[in-house]
Amino acid sequence: MTENAIVPQTSFIAPVAGVQTALLRYQAQKEFIDGVLRPGVDYGEPFPGSDKPSLKKPGAEKMASFFGLMPRFEDVQTVEDWMGEQHGSEPFFYYRQKCNLYRGDLLVASADGSCNSWEKKYRYRNADRVCPACGKATIFRSKNKPEWYCWAKKGGCGATYPVNDIRITEQETGQVRNPDIAEQVNTILKMAQKRALVAAVLIATNASDYFTQDVDDFVDAEWHEAPQQPPAGNMPPMPEPPEPPKSPAKTAPVDNVDYSTLPAEMMFVKNSAGALYIDLPTDKLAHMVNSLRKSLKENGLDEFEKGNQSAKLETAEAILKLRAATTTARA
Repeated sequence: MTENAIVPQTSFIAPVAGVQTALLRYQAQKEFIDGVLRPGVDYGEPFPGSDKPSLKKPGAEKMASFFGLMPRFEDVQTVEDWMGEQHGSEPFFYYRQKCNLYRGDLLVASADGSCNSWEKKYRYRNADRVCPACGKATIFRSKNKPEWYCWAKKGGCGATYPVNDIRITEQETGQVRNPDIAEQVNTILKMAQKRALVAAVLIATNASDYFTQDVDDFVDAEWHEAPQQPPAGNMPPMPEPPEPPKSPAKTAPVDNVDYSTLPAEMMFVKNSAGALYIDLPTDKLAHMVNSLRKSLKENGLDEFEKGNQSAKLETAEAILKLRAATTTARA
């Protein structure tokens, strides 16, 4: 009778570097992050729900260069429906890219990233009323007269129109479909590559202690619990999902605030959803002020967009100041 001997396992996966070498490596990485990477350019402030800065594309490129890593991209999946034949007559573009990081011939890390044209910032545009004469989005309704005017201080032509002029009143405003989505195709592809690059760099450099994945837009949304479905067949019921974090209570606008002291053009400023700023809750206005200030500090805004965001910031700050003064007076 033959018995199988039990041989104790004494082997283990040995580290590829000694502790002292690892300490030197982490110290060099920390000094590089603290001394070379710049806030607002290479990484952004933590987004809601995270306590780590978000790594941006310039920072990911510098980190890759510091560690001698070369990115190579490859297509994973591509959908290009230029005429919208497969998507309800709406053009659709989807790119999934893989970023492989090499050091010489050695593959160090890889990660996927995707982007598509139905993401909110590509699919929609914020349409404002434009002047029938000059075509600029500088049309405002007068507070003191029954007319529209093209505000010259905002770059308009100064023309005025009757309050019921259908050339203005029938214009589509608020959030509309992007009519020039084909012009965004290269941007969408590059965004997929950027997301893949950042993810791969975080893996390859062990930088997750310092950074998290970059977020391209803050999503203003609320949690909604989905109705529970009964288990199918004899399958055991699924465990209860964890309770979502509670959103902070919404603060309503201050009632009976006299907005007559505001400039006329501020009375009609709207957000991307078409809501007037004067009707927005105070906490949401405060959040918008912080977001607009950060956006204006970043590079890449053209003069028109910078002026547009500056006007929105000025409006939100003026409304908040007026509400604060009203609350103080009542107290």
